[in-house]
Amino acid sequence: MATAASGERSESFVNVRVRLQRLPDAKFFAGWVRQMTDSEITIDYQGTEWFAPGAKFFVTVNGVESAALFPAELQSQSPGFIVLRITGDPRYTKANEEARRSIVGLNGVLHLGDAEIELQILDVSAKGMGGMIEGAIPRGTVLDFDVDTQFGAVIGKSEVRYCRQDGKESTRHRIGLQIVSMGRIETARWVRLSDER
Repeated sequence: MATAASGERSESFVNVRVRLQRLPDAKFFAGWVRQMTDSEITIDYQGTEWFAPGAKFFVTVNGVESAALFPAELQSQSPGFIVLRITGDPRYTKANEEARRSIVGLNGVLHLGDAEIELQILDVSAKGMGGMIEGAIPRGTVLDFDVDTQFGAVIGKSEVRYCRQDGKESTRHRIGLQIVSMGRIETARWVRLSDER
């Protein structure tokens, strides 16, 4: 995975979802790729767990075209991010799930009957989005949405895949939405947004 030789492929992994499975207890953690080179990966990690020095992980990074799988060990940890040293040659496979890209500063509106619910969008994929709302919406609810992206307005219908409370005392909920339908122009705009490098 030398950066010069595979720059385009490694570039597609920046700002995408990464899953870590800690060895040997097999516990899973998740974050977002901040930077990835031939020898290390820096991950935005908002979890509360502090890892033991040298903790070993099996890492799966889902890009747009492929997934990278490799062993790694903890090099350093600071509030908000961790750095892992890649300890084996990455294996590239077809992505086993849609690439999700972290996004900042994008908001939308969900329409539930006559109610408008503000949505803070946290990540996007070609067929969905994740974000934060006030209150809760039942799984399976179909909603209209509109999002004003840098490529133009996107409106469509989406289905709630999950809606989980963000902390025990919070009224805010993390929501995952699968896009059910969009117009042709909106689809093209959304694909550009979800594939932005």
